[in-house]
Amino acid sequence: MAYTPDFELVHIGVNCADEAQAAECAHKFELLFQLAVNPAKESADARFTGTQIEWMKKPGRGEHGHLALATADLPAARRYLEEKGFSFDEESIKHFSDGRVLVIYAKEQIGGFAIHLMQK
Repeated sequence: MAYTPDFELVHIGVNCADEAQAAECAHKFELLFQLAVNPAKESADARFTGTQIEWMKKPGRGEHGHLALATADLPAARRYLEEKGFSFDEESIKHFSDGRVLVIYAKEQIGGFAIHLMQK
């Protein structure tokens, strides 16, 4: 039986110029759309509004940012996309402590956005 992808858009990463701009953007979304800044997801690199929008504290991958897609079977999803001509940046891989791949970025951008797959 052929693999059926189960991709789910889990967040959008928006490249900001710096930490101040990321904070300003997060604050505006909090005020306008009642999406609270999520301190549990705060990192040295980013600030989240809810769980859906990641405001990068400095420009990251992608001209505009990145789109994060989660899948239940990352290795199968990767093979599926590679069969369609998509390629991945091996240097971008982040692993779980048990060695499984947590995140991998595609080499290509779509509409100025980098694409990364995440293991659900």
